[in-house]
Amino acid sequence: MDQVMNPVDYFEAWLRQKVFRGNPALFQLSKFGFVGVLNTIIGYGSFILLLNYTNYMVALIISHLIGVTHSFIWNKYWIFKSASIGIGAGLYEFAKFNSIYAGVFLTNAIVLIISVNVLNVDPRISQLIALPIITIISFMGHKYWSFGRRKQGGK
Repeated sequence: MDQVMNPVDYFEAWLRQKVFRGNPALFQLSKFGFVGVLNTIIGYGSFILLLNYTNYMVALIISHLIGVTHSFIWNKYWIFKSASIGIGAGLYEFAKFNSIYAGVFLTNAIVLIISVNVLNVDPRISQLIALPIITIISFMGHKYWSFGRRKQGGK
């Protein structure tokens, strides 16, 4: 029996074959970038919306939680296609996911402190330079740790 593909799966297969020429790592990285842009829109949009109802710190906390949860769902099910089952496994992945974000935040802060305070680079330029570095760290951390698949036999 032939399996009918939904439009999203069809589009993803077309992109993988025609645009990325079967390069799964580049395709996965592009999906990660797309979700990053979408997540920025969701996080910032919720922050702006929440400012109408609360102060900026509460808005920041809630919008951060919305953004991280949104990102986690896309990363787990679409980008890295995690096969973990159960609430415990999902919470464990969520904790690992958040620890990667904490590490990325610290790395970002260190890069900014050094470039701004030691190298006297404008913070806007420093953050622009840091973005590719922290994006790669985030991608690799999520790919190999947050959603990394364990091999049989512990290898």
